[in-house]
Amino acid sequence: MKVKPMLLASLLLTGVTVNAKVSEAEAEQLGRTLTVMGAGPADEQAGIPAWQDVTHIASDEKPLFFINQHNMGAHQERLSAGLQALLKTYPQHFQIPVYPSHRTFSAPDWVYENTRRNATQAELNPDQTGLTNTLSGIPFPIPKSALEVYFNHLARWRGQYIRSFASDANVNAKGQWQLVSRETLIRFDHYLQKNNNRLFSALSKITAPATQSGGGGLVLEPLDQMAESRTAWLWDNGRRRVIRAPNVAYDQPVSSANGLRTADDTDMINGSPDRFDWQLLGQRILYIPYNNEKLADDDLHLDQLLTAGHLNPVYTRFEAHRVWVIRASLKDQWRHIYSQRDFYVDEDSWSVVMADQYNKQGQLFRVSLSFLRQEHQLPGTLPVVNTYHDLNQRSYHVMGLKNEAPKSTDYSAEPLPDQMFTTNGLKRFVK
Repeated sequence: MKVKPMLLASLLLTGVTVNAKVSEAEAEQLGRTLTVMGAGPADEQAGIPAWQDVTHIASDEKPLFFINQHNMGAHQERLSAGLQALLKTYPQHFQIPVYPSHRTFSAPDWVYENTRRNATQAELNPDQTGLTNTLSGIPFPIPKSALEVYFNHLARWRGQYIRSFASDANVNAKGQWQLVSRETLIRFDHYLQKNNNRLFSALSKITAPATQSGGGGLVLEPLDQMAESRTAWLWDNGRRRVIRAPNVAYDQPVSSANGLRTADDTDMINGSPDRFDWQLLGQRILYIPYNNEKLADDDLHLDQLLTAGHLNPVYTRFEAHRVWVIRASLKDQWRHIYSQRDFYVDEDSWSVVMADQYNKQGQLFRVSLSFLRQEHQLPGTLPVVNTYHDLNQRSYHVMGLKNEAPKSTDYSAEPLPDQMFTTNGLKRFVK
């Protein structure tokens, strides 16, 4: 039986805080002029339906139109800089199929209830690196700053426990790809009244290729990473023992992604926000990857999906949705391969759905896309896959492919106990 969280203890010690909570009068908008999660109402003229306009989308629904190199100028207002760059980089074969918009996000009622209560009590801590007085829900459904939107993404609803079998692919400029497959168990502690500052605990083991099979890892992810560093351990299959992993954070390249993804690119953005200055740029209506049922089709083979430069557009779906736009600019005293990062956050699920990354010269050179869909089994909106594109190398990394997985993702199992998320638990998991 799943645990129904009540009030979480304050995530960090209380003190003088940045006032982020809203008044009771402003919070009354939730469930009235705003949705229970803080999203806006329908805008028929802009093509934005009401929240939960449909439960399921017809499998034979057709695109309204396609955007390509020839007509992108007419749609520029609704295209992120990253999507425009992909159209220009791959003019012969990248296109954006735009479908009717459907706001399918849903979550359990207790998540809605906690989100409503968070509106009048949740705050950023004094250093703006964590949360206080927060329930297991969206911390800031009526955000006033970029960091509030950022922490909404980190603490968004993704279930309480997931067991998945998935693969990551590195696709070079010629369309040739290499695959690494793994089994992963994630317990979302923030939604289980576990450790006050624990966002999630995760176990993973590699199942293919044979040369890497048997390796694995354990990650304990804190919410405030200035108060507590991320800790991780690896199973060294050659020496048959657990070793402490180095601190993996910020722009450290992920070796299994051939350097196409940094540590803080995972999940589109993660970790401490301390090395960047943050701006809230407001809301826009953009075409974003949404309701990507075709990408999750078990009958879709990877050799059909993984093409040179990008995923095969035949299987992708974009829709017009409102997004929050936040910008992170690197502080002068820090080094990072990204000098500026623009994030586009879906207003319904609070997921970062697109990210544009700029180099030290201010040039856009990396684009990340999260192809969302509604997981009715959960329920909740999660990525089918995330893609990380390097425009200069003309290569990309795909995270989370499940099309040829041996088993389906399971959201219904009882979360594993604390003792499994230890070094001894890692040993048992990988053997």
